[in-house]
Amino acid sequence: MSPKKLLRPATVNLKSAKKKKELNKKSASTLMEFVLLLAFVALLFYAAQMDKDTLAFHERQTLSSNILNEFDAIRTPDQLYSWLEEVLLPTLHPSSWYNGRQMRYLDRQFAHNTAAFRIGPAHLTQMRQHPGAMTKEKHAGRGWDVQPGNTSCISWRFLFPTLSTHPNYYSDCKNIHSVDLPLDYNAAVSFINALKDSEYLDKYTKSFTIDINFYNPNLKLFSVVHMVIDHSNIGSLMPEATITLFRLFQYESANDYTSLFLHILFTLLFLVIHFKEVKSVVDAGWVYFTSPWNAVGWFSLICTATTISVFIKRYAVAADTLALVARSNGDLGFQDFVDLTTAAWWDACFKHVLGITVFINTISLLRIVRFSQTIGKLLALPGIMKEEILSFLVVAVVAFTAFISSGYLVFGSHIESYSDLYQTTYALFEMMLGRFFANEMLDSNPITGPIFFSTFMIFIFILLMNFLMTIICDAISADVDVTHDRELADHVWRSFNAMLGFHSPPNNQDKAGAPKLEELQANLRLLQEGLDESLDICNSILPRDDRSRLNVRTRKCQTRASQKQSCPVIDTECKVTIHIEPASDSDSDV
Repeated sequence: MSPKKLLRPATVNLKSAKKKKELNKKSASTLMEFVLLLAFVALLFYAAQMDKDTLAFHERQTLSSNILNEFDAIRTPDQLYSWLEEVLLPTLHPSSWYNGRQMRYLDRQFAHNTAAFRIGPAHLTQMRQHPGAMTKEKHAGRGWDVQPGNTSCISWRFLFPTLSTHPNYYSDCKNIHSVDLPLDYNAAVSFINALKDSEYLDKYTKSFTIDINFYNPNLKLFSVVHMVIDHSNIGSLMPEATITLFRLFQYESANDYTSLFLHILFTLLFLVIHFKEVKSVVDAGWVYFTSPWNAVGWFSLICTATTISVFIKRYAVAADTLALVARSNGDLGFQDFVDLTTAAWWDACFKHVLGITVFINTISLLRIVRFSQTIGKLLALPGIMKEEILSFLVVAVVAFTAFISSGYLVFGSHIESYSDLYQTTYALFEMMLGRFFANEMLDSNPITGPIFFSTFMIFIFILLMNFLMTIICDAISADVDVTHDRELADHVWRSFNAMLGFHSPPNNQDKAGAPKLEELQANLRLLQEGLDESLDICNSILPRDDRSRLNVRTRKCQTRASQKQSCPVIDTECKVTIHIEPASDSDSDV
């Protein structure tokens, strides 16, 4: 028996080992960054949603259906006085329950058929025309007079004794007059009748506003009902009303302190992410901002910092507003009107900034998974079709502007949705999306209406929209070399499967470049080793001297049939020459 042949050990490939180590380090860093950003976005999303009440919409609808009942039908001052006396006052000052039982005084603080009680009296404000436009010779209206104020300008003053001696009456030289309605129902009715008899609203009135504050203790929601009656130039009154809901109380119950803990944790995560981004900028320099995703990351951090600042300001304003509300509370309820518009404005500002921050931070999650080939190609679509999109946008903007201008000029005096440029743009945008009301356009002008509608639908809705879809489809089907880290994605996927106990089958597809050459060298090396073993067996069975005798030509056969042809030559020697180069350590796995 010949000794067993030992295989030659594979040459260690330091480059491959270093690359594998870098992949492990990079994948760990990517996973850590993804987990950190995912936790940050989850906390931000929870903090944004926990302050919202699902019943806020129904609270708004309840206040609107009771307080603003028939408010949109007001067109004249007489209708306004009638609405104040017949609708608003009975709603603000209910006297009995549904079964006829009389209410107590504190129960009458709640608006009729609502769970929100009134905070202070209703606040009336009138704005008259600018003082410079008035002179003493002009008729000021019954009950009004023009006299110098404490400045060089001339201001209006209402001479009706009941109003001018009212403790909450306020007037300045800007011609803004405000007064609170009496808290008693009978006194409020008498006060409104006095305003009607004295022609409180006249032709010099620019606008008249009514502000009422409510609070729902079940939902912890404050509500500001702001009603504006504009005295337009066409002679009639134009009513408009808004209801703003917001929350002022924070960090009171156990759930609120849980929210406080999450707010602190969110702030700590923000500081950690901010520190990592600053460190990356210091290491890379200004080149760091050349990547669009890095710019998105910094923009999300700026939005988050702005949100935290607005939240702090909102909390401070809410604390000051609650202090004013507490001071206005007496033994029989809230006696004075408290302006909540500042707190409502900061709450609305916080919600808008928070919405933008949640959107940007959620989109920034794609920054971590962009190394995937599918996601990378999807994110590369805007860059692929940017030239076609720019050309399309130029044509679309020009055509859309032409239709906006013509639609506003032709239908502006016939259709409400085309009464101004903003409404016209909104109406045509709805038509572009497939939602339209053709009957109004056809009824307004039987000739121009069908022509305008048909032209818009053909050129905008059919042609331009199909052009856009074609550009997008061509960009998706285009074979574009997307720059992404495929090795990192494969390494992360294999590591994840190995952690769960799954093993992916080997990839049998042909490899190009260095991997294919290394695999070929490994196969040739195995083939040479197999041939060497076979030759060793042959040498052990048949010596070389005996084998050399067979390397001769045979004589002619002695039979008659074989005299005319010769037998073939037998040659047992063969030479195999294989050129082998050292293979990498990855070949040893084979």
